[in-house]
Amino acid sequence: KKNKTLVISETKENKFKSISEGVEYVHLFPKNLKILIKKYGLNTNELLVLTEIMESMLSHGNLLINFSQKALCELTGINKSTMCKTFKTLKQKQCLIEKNGHIYLNSVIFMKGLPHKLFMQFRDHFLNSISYKLDDEEEFEKVFDDNFIKAYEKNLKEIKKKKQQIKEKKISKALDNFEKEISKEWKEKFKDEEENFEFGFESEI
Repeated sequence: KKNKTLVISETKENKFKSISEGVEYVHLFPKNLKILIKKYGLNTNELLVLTEIMESMLSHGNLLINFSQKALCELTGINKSTMCKTFKTLKQKQCLIEKNGHIYLNSVIFMKGLPHKLFMQFRDHFLNSISYKLDDEEEFEKVFDDNFIKAYEKNLKEIKKKKQQIKEKKISKALDNFEKEISKEWKEKFKDEEENFEFGFESEI
């Protein structure tokens, strides 16, 4: 009687994305959008500009890169004067935030990408894009966990510190090698002199 061996082979299934390639999407916090609409309302031009920004915004972290009012005028068909007013009201309504010379879409209303999956260069921008202030008396609902934000900030700070240490180490090593090379050249040049020359460098990092 022959022994029969059962062989089970695993076939890998093709992986498909749930969202079609090239389709832009954002996360929306409906309660905060409702708070905004109840407080200020949003007109057609404001909605058009917001949706154009959300569709065309390539960077995660809600940072507006290479966005100008002129470009938005061309994309939306809104004239320059109206666009200027629309940008102003979107800032007043806390949809757009201006910080450190950058403009952000407020992450507590709309969010592109997930915070924990952002590339390092966008993480500072994500933190800058958070504003819960609706006006002097009212705030948006909190959407990001406080403990997560604290851990996020701590982790980012540690990474920056580590990068700075690596940078300083590389600079220090380069200066040390340069000093040795120069010292070697000068010793060779003045080898017949009674006095040897020593080179030293001080650097501020």
